[in-house]
Amino acid sequence: MSCKWITAHSGCEGTPDNSEQNIRAAVQSGADLLEVDVRRVEGQLVLTHNLPQPGETCVTLADCFRLVKALSERIGINCDLKEEGLELDVLQLAQANGLAGRIILTGTVNPALTLPGWAMVSMNVENLLPGLYEQVWEREDKRMTAEEELKLLAKAQQYGVTSLNMNYHLFSRGLGHRMGEAGITFSLWTANDEESIRSLLDCDLENLTTRLPVLACQLRQQMERGKGV
Repeated sequence: MSCKWITAHSGCEGTPDNSEQNIRAAVQSGADLLEVDVRRVEGQLVLTHNLPQPGETCVTLADCFRLVKALSERIGINCDLKEEGLELDVLQLAQANGLAGRIILTGTVNPALTLPGWAMVSMNVENLLPGLYEQVWEREDKRMTAEEELKLLAKAQQYGVTSLNMNYHLFSRGLGHRMGEAGITFSLWTANDEESIRSLLDCDLENLTTRLPVLACQLRQQMERGKGV
């Protein structure tokens, strides 16, 4: 078992969220991907989780793409979309900046939307089952029921989804195995302590997102050496 990718969450290594410092730290961390939050503000795609306050300035997505292109030939970018209708504009901008094939979309992605063949998506589970988190958080074990798992699988298969993006507290090895049998893997967010990171890296995941990518990369390397990978 192994984790294919490690993503440096926005604000990784103690940097400000969605900042140039964050982008540089993510690239230097050894992570496979860096995450940024994307919104449209006054007609422009910018990096921000929430709508900016008056006078607040944001890094533009175009500047982010140009900086990543200049800093690294390998690292991918997870664009976590914070509102509807951004998918095609984000991908068009990525292609214009020579980053086609290095973008993964998460967040508010329409599962019924037809995207370019090179676009990668890890579909948020709440896009397929609205209200899922509200229901699960009310339970002591923070786990989906068997019925919810079946509904999630059916929705994923309906839309051809092969990667599910979800909070790591909802994940279990059993769930991973059951979905894996259907060709569906998981991207999990956001593990920020060594015990959780170590445990999740030992699962068969597509991706683990963390604010501690340096530690996560070190732990993955140690585990791979221990397994003779």
